[in-house]
Amino acid sequence: MSEVKLPAYEAVEAALKSQSLAVTPSELHGLLTGMLCGGLPAVGEHWIGPISDYANNGESLDGDARTLTQNLVEITSKELAGTGFDASLLLPDDDADLMVRAEALSEWVNCFLSGLGLMGLNQEKLPASVQEALGDLQDIAQLGIDDEDDLEEQAALFEQVIEHVRMCTLTCYFELVSRHQSGQSDAPTLH
Repeated sequence: MSEVKLPAYEAVEAALKSQSLAVTPSELHGLLTGMLCGGLPAVGEHWIGPISDYANNGESLDGDARTLTQNLVEITSKELAGTGFDASLLLPDDDADLMVRAEALSEWVNCFLSGLGLMGLNQEKLPASVQEALGDLQDIAQLGIDDEDDLEEQAALFEQVIEHVRMCTLTCYFELVSRHQSGQSDAPTLH
């Protein structure tokens, strides 16, 4: 497990609500993670425009919302760049209702894909491993939980899906950012 740790979902949710931001913790974190995996610099406030547009109808973020988001960017960036090959997803705790967790995962994945898209990467020039990961994530975003099936079995499968999302996220980061930074590949191709 990584040395850096995301804040609790409930704490972020309360902070976002107190700031009247129209975004869930999963959506915010997914969007930020996608942008970081697409090459967004973690240093500075390059994220401010897209987050203001998405979470606050284009209005600038106030001090608390800005600080919260900057902390999420820093924590997520450190985790992705770390040696632990870990990628945390900001989702409700394991003891939350499975339907709630599944909805949050869908939000996270959809926003991750959006965040990656905001970075203007040319899909046709992405490495095959990234194209495969993105295809998997698009499929995962459509998954749902059937409350008529065995929920215990679905909970176990859900944990496997979360682990696959983590691996897809790390694949994107490694192929698009980490390899570029180490000089092993060309920079991600922007439109």
